[in-house]
Order: sequence, then C-alpha cells, then structure tokens
Amino acid sequence: MKLNNLYNFKNAVKHFLDVDALKMPEDISSYGINNLIWADPFNFRVKKQEDKYRTLKMPNILNFVVAYEHFKDLQKFDAIQNLDPVHKRLSANIETGDFVSGEYDRQLEEDFNRLCIYDQLIKMDIKEYYGRIYTHLIDFEEHEERFLTSMNQGKTNGLIMGNYLSLYFAESNLKNISNDIEEEIRRSGIDCEFSYFSDDFYFFCNKNDTDKVTTIFDKVLEKYDLERNDNKKEVWTYESFNNYNLVARYWKKLIAHCNVRFNKESDDNKLYFINQIVFRVSNLKDDKLKKVFINNFFKTKYFRELDLEKYQVKDYDYHQLCFLLNLSPETMLYTVDKFNDMSNFDNRRLHKFFDVRYREALKTTFNDEQLYFYYAIKTFGFTDILKGNKSSVLETNNQILISYYLQDGHFEKEEIDKLKENVDEQYWFQNYHLILYSDDLLADLDNSITKYLIPKRVKKEKQKNSYMDFYKGSILLDIPIIRDISDVLNEIEDYLELRIEEMEEGFITEDEEDFQD
Repeated sequence: MKLNNLYNFKNAVKHFLDVDALKMPEDISSYGINNLIWADPFNFRVKKQEDKYRTLKMPNILNFVVAYEHFKDLQKFDAIQNLDPVHKRLSANIETGDFVSGEYDRQLEEDFNRLCIYDQLIKMDIKEYYGRIYTHLIDFEEHEERFLTSMNQGKTNGLIMGNYLSLYFAESNLKNISNDIEEEIRRSGIDCEFSYFSDDFYFFCNKNDTDKVTTIFDKVLEKYDLERNDNKKEVWTYESFNNYNLVARYWKKLIAHCNVRFNKESDDNKLYFINQIVFRVSNLKDDKLKKVFINNFFKTKYFRELDLEKYQVKDYDYHQLCFLLNLSPETMLYTVDKFNDMSNFDNRRLHKFFDVRYREALKTTFNDEQLYFYYAIKTFGFTDILKGNKSSVLETNNQILISYYLQDGHFEKEEIDKLKENVDEQYWFQNYHLILYSDDLLADLDNSITKYLIPKRVKKEKQKNSYMDFYKGSILLDIPIIRDISDVLNEIEDYLELRIEEMEEGFITEDEEDFQD
C-alpha cells in the first residue's frame, strides 16, 4: 500500500510528494492516541473554474500515518463503492490514487438509460459538505474518533479535504444519508431513482414530482445538520443532457482522425491531434469539460506511446500547444517530457510563453498550477525563469513550491532569513525542508525541530519524543518529502501505466477514457 496515494488522493499534487520515503517508527502500528497531539495541516489551493479554488489541507504526516494504521481495517476501507453499491457513483482505486478509469463513462451511459424513462434529471448538491460534517455522527465502528480529529486541530466540525481517510469517512456518512433518502422515497410512493458522486446527488424523476423530491432531499439533510446548495440546482432532460455531454463523441472522432492521417512509413507527419484538440475544445461550452477533455487525451496510452520522431513541428503547433497548456496547466505533467525529448521540437520557442505565464501564475492563489509550471520549466531547463521569480515565489504561500526552491538552492541568505521568521506550526512542510537544506539549522537539529516542527500544543514529554524521533530520523537520512523532478516523471509514468492496465483489465477501450473530474 502506497501511503502517498492515501495522503493525497486524486489530485495530481501527489506526484510531487513521497511520504513513503520517510522513515516511520518501527512500532507505529501500535501507537496510541496519547502519543500524538492535535496538529495543524497546511493549506494547498487547487483551481476549480475561473477564479474559484478548493483548499486541500495536508495533515501532519505522523498523525496521518498513525490514523491510517488505526482505521485501515474498517469495513470496505479499500473499496468505497461497496459501502453503497446501488447508489454510489464513486469508485476509488487506492493503487492508482485516483478514481477508477472508465467509471464516468459507465455512469453516463446509465444516466441516459434513466433519462429515456423519466422526464428529467435533477442534480443537487450539499452545501460545503466536507466543512460541515459533524464527526460525532460518523460511525467509527468502535474505533477512536480522535485519530481522525487530531489531523485537524482537534476539530469535530468538518473534515479536511485531500486525503483518503477524509474521503472514506465522508462517503461512509453519505451512505447513511443515501439510506434515509431511499426510505423517504419509498414512503412517499414517488417513482424516482437516484445516485450520488460525493456530495452531488442525481435524482431521476417525473416533472410532477420535482417539489416532492426536493423536499425529501432537504428533510434528510436537515437531520444531519446539512443543507442543500440553493445556487447549484440543475434540471436536465435527455436532449439537454445529450447536448452537454459531447466529450465522448469528440474523443472517438479525434483518435479516429489521428489514426487515419498517420503514415507509419513517414517521418514528417503533422501533429494533427494538437489542431484537432484546439478545434474541438472551442465547441465545448463548459470550462470543466474542456480541461477534462484536454487532460485525458494526453494521459492516454495512445499519446504516451506515440513516437514523436515520426512527426514534424510547424510554426502553428507551438502557439496551439501553448494555448492548450495555458488553458489546462495540468496537461504539462503528461506532455512536456515527450516534447522535450523530441528531436524536431525547439523548446526555446516556448521560453517567452513560460516566462510570462509563470510570472502571472505566481500572482494567483492557485498553488497547483504554480507547481505544474515549475515542473515544465524545470524539465525544459529554463533555470533563468525560476531564478528570476524567486521573490514572487516567497509571496505565494505555496509550501511545496518553496520547498523545491530550497532544494534547488535558488534563495539567497536574505530570503532564507525571511523564511526563518515563519515559526507558526502551519509552515511545518516548508520548514522541514528549510532545516534539511540549511547547514546552520542542521547543526542544531534538536532545537531546530523543536522550534519549527513540533506541534505547538505538545505538553507531554511522550508526545514531544514521538514527533522529535519521527522528524529527526528522516532528516538525518537526508530524506525530503518532495520528489526530485526526474522522480516526479517516473511517478507520473507509473501512474499512467496503472491506469492503462486498469482500463484494459476492465475491457474499457482507450477511446472510453475516464472523464470524471
């Protein structure tokens, strides 16, 4: 079991971390709750759409691993779908650290089957679900609740987002909500079917029952001290739902066109797929669908195994590629290594693009996109761009990116001194690397760990020793929490290979890639 996939589930930031490399206490599986104290997570913002973001909270690693050891024997822990197989749309694969490939398409097909039976699909969601889950209402199956709350400053109101433990307990709670909704629908006599993906609920019903279904949803949520998001109620018919979900059709056409136009005997094929993606993206109305379409094309076996030495690069390919990378920066994780290795690709043509876009990305609050730009710039070897923006990096509050700059040695003494002023516990991730890459802090290691890494609420010597031994063991072995960029690429390649195997084992063809976001 890779702790890394559990520590940060689904989001691509997981490729940059290596929790498994850290030296864990040999007796960690027998750690009691008294070995720990409430600890602060650090924030990492990921972009949703436009100027909206979601805040992932990365928990103290020792608290997280101890909690995992405590909860890993809970029922269906490694198969969330089986908690509620009739209604749950979410299927997680902890081997890939992602949702199951092809599941979105299977669910979409079932949606169309239901929409040809019922008048409409009503889509509603729970307002601020993770932040409003009351942990005392979760069934811990006689396990100790405090192992979970200790990762979030001891708070019992809300779960931190981003890790698998929070996902599991959120889904466990949703199972109870689902059971109550099913019972209310049965009592009412309404002809209605429903399913849910996380906090998004899909109700298939007839028009005359719209108000009744909404009332049932509100009634059940109130029982759990939750409420419906008034601003996100959607009503879809078969026709409108079909017009919206164009991605699968575009996908199949794109692959087919690329295969028809490719001449395996030639080494001057055109990069036709870039032009086609740009064209087809323009016909998608939803920003989320555009990004999913772009990302998943470049994650496929088709692209990853494409021999780019068989292609020539035209002038328009550069600006079209830059357009796609800017529209969906995550795409950089799956593309820049292949283009950088392509003999006909002149990466200098992208220098100005990365110089301007990285500088602008650092002005935003989207930590994930800042990290993707760093990855691409590092891969292309544009060190001058990294060094030229170091002062802006300090202002981002992006602890993972700051840690990379510390590892690369880009900061001068003045900037290091500024980082040393951040003694609050919330900076523990970057402070770990500050110690690791600062000779003066390493020379006084015990005091450095006490000052920068030990949770501030620690009072008992037993607790202090737990954290001291944990951090000291890894720092003395010179183990960072961040991966070298070459290792990030290896991790991404392993992840994509597992996804491809997963699709093939499930008899899902590559033109039916998972588009779930």
